[in-house]
Amino acid sequence: MLALLVEGGKTKTLVAVIDEKGEVKSTALSGSTGWSTVGFEKAFKNLVEVLNKAISPLKARGEHIEIAVMGLPDLDTKRVQRAFYNKLSSIGVLEKSRLIVIPDYVIAYYAVTLGKPGIAVIAGTGAIAYGRNSRGEEGRAGGWGWFGNDEGCSIWIAMKGLEAAFKGVDGRGPKTRIWDKVSEYFSVEDPYEIIEAIYSVAREDVGRLGAIAKLVDEAAREGDPIATSILELGGRELASMVFSVYNKIGIQGEHYIIGGVGSVFSSTILDRAFREEVKRLIENSIVVEPLVHYKPVKGLLAVLVDEGYVDESILDKALSNIEKRVEHST
Repeated sequence: MLALLVEGGKTKTLVAVIDEKGEVKSTALSGSTGWSTVGFEKAFKNLVEVLNKAISPLKARGEHIEIAVMGLPDLDTKRVQRAFYNKLSSIGVLEKSRLIVIPDYVIAYYAVTLGKPGIAVIAGTGAIAYGRNSRGEEGRAGGWGWFGNDEGCSIWIAMKGLEAAFKGVDGRGPKTRIWDKVSEYFSVEDPYEIIEAIYSVAREDVGRLGAIAKLVDEAAREGDPIATSILELGGRELASMVFSVYNKIGIQGEHYIIGGVGSVFSSTILDRAFREEVKRLIENSIVVEPLVHYKPVKGLLAVLVDEGYVDESILDKALSNIEKRVEHST
């Protein structure tokens, strides 16, 4: 049995093919599969290209993929979910495979909880929290898109950082190391060249502005108080999303596994603020280590377990094998 896994994202997309023992047969990487940042057609084109890249060597060996589980961003409505599913079915890339297309926030929930009562919050280019209780009741918060603020996501951190940097240059606020980081990143000499640079990036793919969040984190780690306050606020905002979901699905006396997923949680400053605020808001919570880099693939593997295609005992082995394969190929 071969299973294909797709961890879609608004910045990058990973495809991995594994067997029932957790051995990796192939992997492939591509750009965004988030239509809200690059448009539906480009997102779908990226998805098809990365699928073909992962599947081609298997076809040459005559190997068959029995099931494909895809966790994709921006599948917020049944209409968009059907559009992706129907278009995939029509092009024949996986015509002989069972196809499961799931929103990325549901995959994040599985990655954090393995299907137990709990809440996951994704924070990458966007931010959304989703959870389920022991009755199967579900709830979500956030995920309105970068224009809707998605507090705590990388674009939100980037915009807060740019706002503080520009105010410092203007003299409307204290100077911050964020400006030094941003001007070096965009290689500008005249401060106002930054305007053209940012709009140029945003026109191509607004999600790329999220890279500025890393600059804010660098400044914070170097002791910049403004950058630190932005990240701490981001952590508390993400905890607020979790609390909103908890208020919708919480059952008195039931303990909830709670965790962060996505690149934003690479910031130890933000992650610490998030954990502290979650524990303050939800006493009966079990806050787990954040899942960053390629660890969210664990949610796709958990779906395979739920569907009866693999045994839970291979989860960690398969995840480790996928991470090693990707790191070796990049």
